[in-house]
Amino acid sequence: GLCGAPDVPHIQLQNHNKPQETELFEASGRGGSVRITFELKLTEQTEAIWDTLLIGKRLYIQVRPSFFPDGSKEAFITLLEYAEEVLKCTDIIVCLKKDRPDRAQLVRTFMYLGFSILPPGHELLPHNNDTLNLYMRHAIV
Repeated sequence: GLCGAPDVPHIQLQNHNKPQETELFEASGRGGSVRITFELKLTEQTEAIWDTLLIGKRLYIQVRPSFFPDGSKEAFITLLEYAEEVLKCTDIIVCLKKDRPDRAQLVRTFMYLGFSILPPGHELLPHNNDTLNLYMRHAIV
């Protein structure tokens, strides 16, 4: 018969380059930056991919056009936990194009997750003259 818990997707955090965490800390600690692509398997056929840049203790995340496959919110929370617990980040900054048709929905979702919009010229923005992107920050305390 049908019994037991419902079948819930299990999210796995994968990184094909598999750098050692000490390599990440050394590179970002010297003032350098490290590009990391996170691939989170949501189902057998679906995955969420985030392109990130680790600079010091800050993780910058580029939000791709196809951000919301089913289960991607849970996968994004897994990424946030990894940034906090493993990478020891103090700030997580997401970057999304201002002209996205789903921008309002994304802003609401990120605000629900504890992000706030960074004003133009903020010191955490990678390019102070960037007018094409919207940046949101989650400070980890």
